[in-house]
Amino acid sequence: MGRSFVQSLRTELESRNPIALGTVLIALYVLTETTWTTLAGILIAVAGLAVLEAGRSSVDAPQYVSGIILGGVVATVAGTVAVLESSWLLAAIAIVGGWLCLDSLYDRRHGIDRSEPIEDPLDELTFRESMQTMSDAREIVETLRDAPVALTPAQIADRTTFSSDEVKQLLETLDDGPIERVDDRRYTVDESEMGASSAARDAIRRLVRPFTVLTGR
Repeated sequence: MGRSFVQSLRTELESRNPIALGTVLIALYVLTETTWTTLAGILIAVAGLAVLEAGRSSVDAPQYVSGIILGGVVATVAGTVAVLESSWLLAAIAIVGGWLCLDSLYDRRHGIDRSEPIEDPLDELTFRESMQTMSDAREIVETLRDAPVALTPAQIADRTTFSSDEVKQLLETLDDGPIERVDDRRYTVDESEMGASSAARDAIRRLVRPFTVLTGR
């Protein structure tokens, strides 16, 4: 059962740091001569987002509900004004709103709920432990890349400073990444997941993914 709307709204407003927001608005007014109408619009937008999220939380609705509503409203309003005012900036904002709406519809179609953060094994480690884990992971990745064939944890241990148990634990922690399981016992490196080209492909896939909703996928 969700929290009451008032409790959710208070939490949402506090998370937006009203003092910092007020400071930013004052700075905008003083330094850029922003009109009161624009400042009021920013305040209304922030308050509207807080109300929307509070309403969603109070009824335990999935995160994509907010995205569908917000994206749809932004796309409709900004798109309409962009046509009337011939504004490229508002047209770009309308496109962003449309993308957000489609992305949220994608989540709905595939049952993805982003209300709760994705669990990451590294989140349970201290900063120093996380850095050490990443350093150890680089050593294992380089070992696998240098090997002509896929290796078992024991074979990886023979080529590194780790024990077989330590290798197994690291492989479990780094399940999502360039290290690929070939079968029940052996591992290798997926070269397509390495380097900047992989990051670029992931970014492009993320940007294009919402539009698959239009094709029924």
